[in-house]
Amino acid sequence: MTDTDARPELLAARWPTSPNSEVPSGPGLSLILPCFNEAERLPRTLAAFLAELPQGLGEVEVLVVDDGSTDETFAVARAVAARDARVRVIHSGPNRGKGFAVRTGVLAARGERVVFTDADGSYGPGDVGRIVAALTDAPVAIGSRDAALATGPLVRRLTSLLFNRVIQALLCLPFRDTQCGLKGFRRQAALQLFGHTRLDGFAFDAELLFLAHRLDLQVMEVRVRAEERDGSKVKLAVDALRMLRDVLIVRRAAATGLYDPAHLEPGKDGSPRGRTRDPVVGEGHPL
Repeated sequence: MTDTDARPELLAARWPTSPNSEVPSGPGLSLILPCFNEAERLPRTLAAFLAELPQGLGEVEVLVVDDGSTDETFAVARAVAARDARVRVIHSGPNRGKGFAVRTGVLAARGERVVFTDADGSYGPGDVGRIVAALTDAPVAIGSRDAALATGPLVRRLTSLLFNRVIQALLCLPFRDTQCGLKGFRRQAALQLFGHTRLDGFAFDAELLFLAHRLDLQVMEVRVRAEERDGSKVKLAVDALRMLRDVLIVRRAAATGLYDPAHLEPGKDGSPRGRTRDPVVGEGHPL
């Protein structure tokens, strides 16, 4: 069991010095679960993943990132970690947002493959396994929700579809589903991308894929099925407006050249150029 506070040094990108840089030997897979007030749903999700994590990858670690929860999420995660050495718990506070929690987990991960998914169990071990398998052929693999198999209220599904279309248009992204909560990366791609992301909130996915597109990283889309869970933290009207605001911030920053590949190359000290050591954009809001 490992408990860690998300200190600023966790958010300093650990850049490889070249595309072929060696990295310290670590787990084959790091699975990241960003959490905000997930005390009730987290035990079931952890039990499912710990029982059915992808095979053939060697050691696997599960990172639970508690983003300033006000319930018993941290205590619940620690209790599981006390029984299973594969689980690591990272605590930060106050709540900053899903983008912050995912970035904290990615930059603390030790795995050769890094995957994040929702702590409510919307995506199961089988979906994670398909994402991991796709990383054999591409440095980035993202879930693409099958509309024909989608569950949950119709208005929520239509809103999600509309927002995806808006993001695609504003950022000129070719991906079918930018907001799926299941994405995976080879280690180098994870460090390269998350070393430059700035958004703390829900729109971090859009910024992440915008960066991948700018850096010409191959992104493989994998069909997955999302199961609607009770207790969603998303408030459609409020969070949609926040996400739109953040996407427009990315668009404006891109117009200034902030996301140009030359600007994204590591500096002489190995740290990303143009990147502050602490995320600077995006209002923290619930996961």
